[in-house]
Amino acid sequence: MSHLTIYERTVISELRRAGEKQVAIARRLKRSPSTISREISRNYVTGDRYNPLNAERRAKFLRRIPSVVSKLECPELFDIVSQKLALNWSPEQISGYLWSQAGELQISHQTIYKYLWSLDRNDPIRKAMRRKGRHHRREKPGFIRKQAADRVSIHDRPKVASDRMRIGDWELDLVVCKKSTGYLVTAVDRMTGYVLIGRCKKKQSRRVMDTIRSMFRGIPLSRIKSMTFDNGTEFFYHRLLTQWFKVKVYFADPYCSGQRGANENTNGLLRQYFAKGVDFASISWQQVAKAAMLLNERPRKRHGYQTPAFLFQ
Repeated sequence: MSHLTIYERTVISELRRAGEKQVAIARRLKRSPSTISREISRNYVTGDRYNPLNAERRAKFLRRIPSVVSKLECPELFDIVSQKLALNWSPEQISGYLWSQAGELQISHQTIYKYLWSLDRNDPIRKAMRRKGRHHRREKPGFIRKQAADRVSIHDRPKVASDRMRIGDWELDLVVCKKSTGYLVTAVDRMTGYVLIGRCKKKQSRRVMDTIRSMFRGIPLSRIKSMTFDNGTEFFYHRLLTQWFKVKVYFADPYCSGQRGANENTNGLLRQYFAKGVDFASISWQQVAKAAMLLNERPRKRHGYQTPAFLFQ
C-alpha cells in the first residue's frame, strides 16, 4: 500500500474529533486498522490530539533519512555484524555465514548494506568496504616483455586444473608497494582459495623464486601440482620451482589477467590490508601472516560459506 496522504490524515483528524473508533476510520479510508493505529500512536500529542499537518511534515522528514534497521537493534546480532565488518567481511559473507550456522540470528545482506549506507561516508567501517573493480584496457600496449624460457602456455594446463577439480593448482603474482620499495608475493589455490603471502625486497627473479620456496615450505608436495604465472620478468627462473617441487609451471597469455582470476581477486582483497602506496618498510612479517590468516578465515560464497582454511586443511 502507498503512504497516507494529507487528505487521509485530515479525515483521520476530523473523524477522531467526531468520536469515531479506529476500525470505523479504517473502513472509511479502506485501510487496515493497524495502519490507522500506528499512524495515531506515532503522531500522538499530549491531550489526545492528532494534528494532520504535523503528521505530514514528520512523514516527509522521515522519508528523507535512512530507515532504522530494526534487525540490527538486537545487541547480539549487531555485535556479530560489527565484528565481521571490522574483519573486512562483505555483507553477503556475513549473511551467508549466519545462515550456514543455522542459528536464530539471521540477517540479509541488503539490511547490512542499508546500515552501512546510513553511516557517514568517512566512517572507517564504510571506507573498508570492498573497492570497485578496475577498468580494463581497451587497447593493448605496443610492447610485450621478454618471455621466460621454456614457457608452457596456460592452454596446455590439464582440464582438471582449469576446472578447479583438485587441490594443489596455484596462481601466483607480485603485488607492488610504494615506489617499488618492495613487493608481496601472493599464491592462491584455485580450488579452495587458500592464500600464501611472502615478502620480497627486490624484483630480481632469483629472489622471487627463493621467496616462493620459503612460502611453500610447510605445504606437502602432494598439494603442489601446478603453478600459473603472468609474463613478468620476475618469473624468469621458474625452472627452479620445477627442480624444487617437481611441479608443472604454466604462463597466462599476455595482457589476459582474467585467466588468473582467483589470484587477481585475492590481490584486490589484500589491498584492504595493504593499500596502494604503502611503504614496504612499514610491513612486518607479523602483519603479512595476519593478513593471510584473515583471508583464509573469510567464508566464500562459492563454497557454501565455508572458509578456505577449512577446505584446504
